[in-house]
Amino acid sequence: MKPHYFEQSDADADDMQLGMAKMQGYVPRGCLLGGAVVMSEIGAGRNPCWGCEGPRDKCGGKPKRDDV
Repeated sequence: MKPHYFEQSDADADDMQLGMAKMQGYVPRGCLLGGAVVMSEIGAGRNPCWGCEGPRDKCGGKPKRDDV
């Protein structure tokens, strides 16, 4: 799996971890982070959007935080 899909319009359909995170509401439906990265952030108790360098205009994610 890829660490992110920023160069694509949609994440790969076979990224099951990302799909689960989207269905459970951890990330927005348009999230372009890789599922392994998302699950790692969730497991550490962080919102995956906080450290993400992805394009918010494409994913609809929460703002990046500098204190993460």
